[in-house]
Amino acid sequence: MKRILAGLAVFYALGIILAGLTRLDFWLVTPAAAVVFILAFLSARKKSLSLSLILLLALLAGYLNLKNSFKLSECHIRNFVVYKNDPVYSVSGFVFGVPESKNGRYWFILRAQEIQINKLKYRCCGELLVKMDFDPELDYGDNLTLLGPLKCLPNYRGYYNFLASQGIYLTMPIKDFRQINRREGCGGLKLVRGCFRLRAYLEQVISRYLPALPASILSAMVLGQKRNLPWLVKKSMVESGTVHILVVSGFNVGIVAFMINLLLKILRFRRKWRIILTAICLLIYCLVTGASNPVIRATVMGLVFLAAYFLKREPDIYNSLFCAALFILVIRPGQLFDIGFQLSFISVLAIVYFYPKLRSLFHLEAWKIKILRLIVEGCLVSFSAWLGTLVIVALNFRIFTPVAVLANILIVPLATLITLCGFTLVLSGLIFPDLARLFSLPAAALVTLLLNINAALIKLPFAYFYF
Repeated sequence: MKRILAGLAVFYALGIILAGLTRLDFWLVTPAAAVVFILAFLSARKKSLSLSLILLLALLAGYLNLKNSFKLSECHIRNFVVYKNDPVYSVSGFVFGVPESKNGRYWFILRAQEIQINKLKYRCCGELLVKMDFDPELDYGDNLTLLGPLKCLPNYRGYYNFLASQGIYLTMPIKDFRQINRREGCGGLKLVRGCFRLRAYLEQVISRYLPALPASILSAMVLGQKRNLPWLVKKSMVESGTVHILVVSGFNVGIVAFMINLLLKILRFRRKWRIILTAICLLIYCLVTGASNPVIRATVMGLVFLAAYFLKREPDIYNSLFCAALFILVIRPGQLFDIGFQLSFISVLAIVYFYPKLRSLFHLEAWKIKILRLIVEGCLVSFSAWLGTLVIVALNFRIFTPVAVLANILIVPLATLITLCGFTLVLSGLIFPDLARLFSLPAAALVTLLLNINAALIKLPFAYFYF
């Protein structure tokens, strides 16, 4: 089988889906997986039989991994929650991730380390969602002790499932800032703390040279920071089918890889060291932007391509894509049910699958007018991505966007220029502050143009339908 990683990822995902639909216990399936593993090992010389058993083993592994992810350790904080009398708990831990906000509401994830109930302290693990109506002014790694009630997350469709896939089952509402007590020291990894601090500093650089609205959009596109992004901007992008440009994805990772590799080439670094340093920079950029699913997918794919380049082999796009999916699902199998994960991979898969077929259908190789050929190619790429994600978007967001094909043709090239200006602005702001003011002018103008084009497109007849 040429694309073994693709086959393994598909069967692994099928196992996760099967685990979500059935109630077979973990310990009933484990012996079956062990038997299949032994049979696959013994039949190694019979390629067809061995391959079939390996794929079956991948299916069982996906099943077991999801079931195991729902099993909580004895020290998990959820096991200490008493549902009667609604007592007040004292929970100590550190801020895991960057606090987020929306419509005046703030929240962050606390990785719990200790819980106190009725003056009795216990070591614990797990994470909980902390919500409040004021800005806590916290950073990743801050050590805290919180006082308040612990409640199970409400069983809203999609919301609860997403948090459960992240291993979060509890929430603590905070009404007063006095419920938050800061403690000395920092938790978490120093590297991650450094990356988040770098993101905060780069966000300040963008805000220093741009007005508030262009700065919020550029921060989302370059740094993955959507905290200050206006709700109306996001809504209008959803209606035009171009909200994906506000998410850091493969394009951004590609730009970082290209810029780092070009710089190292100018500095005359050897090929081996260029690849290694580019890979390190991709990992750092992944952490700086928050390590969301699209960034992890793009980073893993980038690392696979760099590894193939390092080994002087031709990379396979399908194997690279499914390798990224398999990597994420092994760590967190519940991500398969996350809409963001689905859109991230299906959009790329749709482009890879449909675009070459459409290109052959229109015989673009024979077209002599290059500009017209480029325009049609852009249309086909946009149509491929729209076609692949059409059903998922319609079912989950209750919106149908015929204007998305045209919108992506016009807006994606602009977003490309904005992203390039954003990276240039950030780098020049760090090294040559006076030069940064020069790059801020085209960046602000392009963002304004993008918003105006998007506003005009969604006003077209039958541009989008809610149902």
